[in-house]
Amino acid sequence: MKIGEFATLLNTTKETVRQYEELNLLQPHNKKDYGDKEILDFQVVKELQEYGFSLKDIQLIFSLKEAVDCGDKQLIGQVYQIFTGQLEKLLQEEKEIQERRLIIENEAKKLRDLL
Repeated sequence: MKIGEFATLLNTTKETVRQYEELNLLQPHNKKDYGDKEILDFQVVKELQEYGFSLKDIQLIFSLKEAVDCGDKQLIGQVYQIFTGQLEKLLQEEKEIQERRLIIENEAKKLRDLL
């Protein structure tokens, strides 16, 4: 299928598809013929973005996948490191949000007591 059909099918824009091509996240056949593999790759990119991964991280994962077999221990180990790094980042953000929430709750309580 052509880029317009592909973009419509996946509820995205041609510009996004072209950006993913430039980042080697999508590699259509004959440069502009998108098939099942590209659909799956696009869905993987979107899912990883939902997890909070940057396009740079996703690009690294895809380049690792290209370099070694999908079941390769090296690939699995490197993807695991990327995932655990993202998890650590999220845990830190969560801690900071909890700390800010407690501060706001305490300030709200002080204000409520003044009423």
